[in-house]
Amino acid sequence: MTEPKLTHGEPIDWLQHQWVIAGVVASAARFAPIPFFDDAIRTQCRRFVVSRTLAASDTSLTTASLKPLYGESGGLVARSLRAIAKAPLKLLLFPVRKIALMATSIHGVPMEIMKTVLLGRTLRRQLSSGQIDPGRAEAMRSAFEEAFARMDFHALRAGISDSLRGVRSWKKSAITMARSLSRHSLAPGEAMPADDRIELTASRVQQVLDRPETTKLFAEFDRRFDQAYAGRLATPPR
Repeated sequence: MTEPKLTHGEPIDWLQHQWVIAGVVASAARFAPIPFFDDAIRTQCRRFVVSRTLAASDTSLTTASLKPLYGESGGLVARSLRAIAKAPLKLLLFPVRKIALMATSIHGVPMEIMKTVLLGRTLRRQLSSGQIDPGRAEAMRSAFEEAFARMDFHALRAGISDSLRGVRSWKKSAITMARSLSRHSLAPGEAMPADDRIELTASRVQQVLDRPETTKLFAEFDRRFDQAYAGRLATPPR
């Protein structure tokens, strides 16, 4: 398959489809009864979105150079210390947290898919406007989180939920994919593997994303992100 290249303002359906698949897998990880699994898979899927978007563009940037977009900030030692400090509490609260994740899945699943897709969309937009300074990745992530938190995704969330209900056993397939992803990391530029059920799920979600009202909603997200990002770049670091 010949993969499309990024061009200014041109939608890339195949790339968006990959983002959707990644979002579906990330959202389903919450249903696996394994401590830390959902966090690890979410990071893996967001890393894939960054990697795949970079691979589809004419850029020399590496995935690792944009780590703040998909992983924790700070150096390896700092991240390791934070993980060690949090591990006992996470294990202790795992049963409660898992019940909460299951109970809020009707809200959390579509939101995770949207967030994954918007991460890819935002990175693509930044790449289409010029080379990204890796030193600004932290500011990008912060602006992204602010813009996402300020949006009203109620209608889109309902639309995605309806599309998921139309596919039988999509969770089982997505969890299987998530487990495979946890054992074998994808190579840079490699496509996200998906069976027929996940492909159908992603296609149904993509139909919702292609609606005119979704396009308008995402344009508003872009505006808010640009505003938040410009504000962070204009503020001198402390």
